[in-house]
Amino acid sequence: MFRLVTKSIVNNANRVLVNNNGNIRSGIIGSFSNNYSTTTTTTTTVAEPKVIERTPGVAAPNKRATPPKVPKRRPDKIRSIKYEQYSGIPRIAAKGFFRITTKGFDYYFLDVRSSENFAKESVVGAVNHPVEKIEESMKELHDKSSLIMVMGEKERGWPQACEAALKLQNNGFKNVIVIEASVQDLVEKGFFYTSEKDFI
Repeated sequence: MFRLVTKSIVNNANRVLVNNNGNIRSGIIGSFSNNYSTTTTTTTTVAEPKVIERTPGVAAPNKRATPPKVPKRRPDKIRSIKYEQYSGIPRIAAKGFFRITTKGFDYYFLDVRSSENFAKESVVGAVNHPVEKIEESMKELHDKSSLIMVMGEKERGWPQACEAALKLQNNGFKNVIVIEASVQDLVEKGFFYTSEKDFI
C-alpha cells in the first residue's frame, strides 16, 4: 500500500506543506517534527555569448533551413523544346480536355495516328484521320471556326499532332488545339476507349 507522505509547493523562499492528516502548514524551508527535511538548491547558468569570426568579403553562414523542393504540377508532361515551328499552336492536357467535354462544347475530335495504331487502341468519339491524309480530310469540314481537338502519338514535343494542327491552321481553321495526352492518359481521366488490351 502506497501513501502520500508529504506534498510541497514552492513559491520563492516560502513553502506550503501538507501532512498526512491533510492539514496545511506554511513555513520556511527547514526541518520539522517528523524528522523529514527538505532543501532546495537553485542553480543559474548564464550562457556565454557566442562570437562569430567573420572574414572581410566573405558572407556569414546561413542558419535558415533549405526549403523543400516543390513538386511539379505535371511531372509526366512532355514539353516541346526543339520544334520551334509549333510554338504558336495551342495545347491542352488531358485534364483540360476532360473539362471541355463536361462543359458541353461542340468540337471535332481528330486522331491523326496511323490506321494500325488507331485500330489497336482509341478513345471513344475520336475519328481517325492520319496526318498524311489530313489535307484531304479537312475538305469535309466546312465551318472553319469550329473547335478541333487533335491527338497524335505520345512523343517528345508531340510533332505528329502539331504537324496536323499546323496544316489545319494554314488552311484557315482558327480554333485548333493539340491534346498533349495519349490514349492511356485520357482513359485515366475518365474517357471510354476501345483497345486490344485493358488499361485499368
